Amino acid sequence: MWMIDPRVLCRKHLLGEHGEIHKHRHNFVKHHSVAKRVELGQIEPASMEARHDALAIEMIQRGYNHKSPYEQPDISYLPEDQQNFTVDVARSIADLVGRCPECAKRHRELGNERNRRTTGKNCRTRKNH
Repeated sequence: MWMIDPRVLCRKHLLGEHGEIHKHRHNFVKHHSVAKRVELGQIEPASMEARHDALAIEMIQRGYNHKSPYEQPDISYLPEDQQNFTVDVARSIADLVGRCPECAKRHRELGNERNRRTTGKNCRTRKNH
C-alpha cells in the first residue's frame, strides 16, 4: 500500500495496489500472519477498506471499471501494533517516484496543480500603496 494520493499513481500502480488490497483480505479472513508485510512497511491493516474505496473512486474517475467492493474483515486477531501500523508516506513517495517515471511525472504535475491553485488565483497586486 503506497498510501499516497491515488491521483499520483500510474495505471499499473493504481490497479496493482487495488489488487493487493483484495489479496490481503484473504489473509485476514484466514487469520494468516501479516507480520512481515507490516515489518516491511507495506500494509496498514486497519486502513484497508478506506484505502480500497479511495482507489476505487480514482479508478472510476479515470473511466476504469470497478466491480469489486471491499468489506473490512475482522483483524482483531492481529497484535494491536500490527492492526494500527501506518505506512511512511514520505518513504512511499520517494520509492515510487524513484522507480516509476509515469508516477514521478504525475507527482510533479499534481504538485504544480496544487501550487497554481494556492498561489495563482488568490494573489492580487496593489497598484497604489
